[in-house]
Amino acid sequence: MKRILSTFIATVLLITCCIGTSWAASEVDTYASLTLSYYYAEMFNGGNGKASIDFSVSSNKFVDKIGVDSIKIYESDGDYVKTISGTTSNGLIGLDSDWHSDSYDVSLSSGSYYAKVTVFATLGSVTDSRTITTSTVRVS
Repeated sequence: MKRILSTFIATVLLITCCIGTSWAASEVDTYASLTLSYYYAEMFNGGNGKASIDFSVSSNKFVDKIGVDSIKIYESDGDYVKTISGTTSNGLIGLDSDWHSDSYDVSLSSGSYYAKVTVFATLGSVTDSRTITTSTVRVS
């Protein structure tokens, strides 16, 4: 009787370990990124008809390019306003680093706006990106 009970418990533990391991692996694949480890973007009222978009992007590796690929500005009702493309000259993209952070000012007419900021990091031929929707800001 002891032998049957120990065999049964060992089998149950083995099955439990196998199921738990495969479940954990599927969770990691869903959220994993080869190049991004942290990203943040938010829009603030910069005063004098400007909005300021603050951003920070970091990688778990030293990458070739890192930063903001694009900033798309929308009115609070969802109407598209404009797109700002990231370049090294406008400060939205950094080179040969594991982190890039800055602030970018956008001139806007009076109203309420939000932004969709696409951050990225590129290592060789591998690029990963995420899009962050900021909160709505009143610009005056």
